[in-house]
Amino acid sequence: MPDELHVTREGYERLQRSLDKERERREDTVASIASTVDDAMDLENRSLNAAQLHSDLSSIEARILELEDVLSRAVVVEEGNLPRDEITLGSVVVLHDPAHDRELEVQLVSAVEVNALAEGVTQVSDDSPVGQALLGRHRGERFTVSLESGEVTYTVRRITTA
Repeated sequence: MPDELHVTREGYERLQRSLDKERERREDTVASIASTVDDAMDLENRSLNAAQLHSDLSSIEARILELEDVLSRAVVVEEGNLPRDEITLGSVVVLHDPAHDRELEVQLVSAVEVNALAEGVTQVSDDSPVGQALLGRHRGERFTVSLESGEVTYTVRRITTA
């Protein structure tokens, strides 16, 4: 499969739900366009409304194509096949930040499934500096990551699967 995208089961399902919602939005927008054209409002307002709805429809169509492409290339990483003692895609990791004496819980996910609005565990993309540094690490390992704000050192405290 060209350019496979490894995703978690949860991420795949979330992407599928997004695609379903976008398809519903497309149907609603098409119905609104038809309704606008049929309305008896003056010609100028009807044209402006139709133009806006067509613009909305174009962006919805683009998002649908993007989601269909991602889902067609997605390969779900099954938990049963993952090592329990090594950080891989889908791992939930507790990191200790000694500089601030705090612990962070993050889940390593692919870039296409990161959801900034997701509730619960903070998601870290596998192509981010922290994500790349996490891959393959084991409990107890200490590592340093260079970020825009400077270098940050973490210790892996715990690894679990989602």
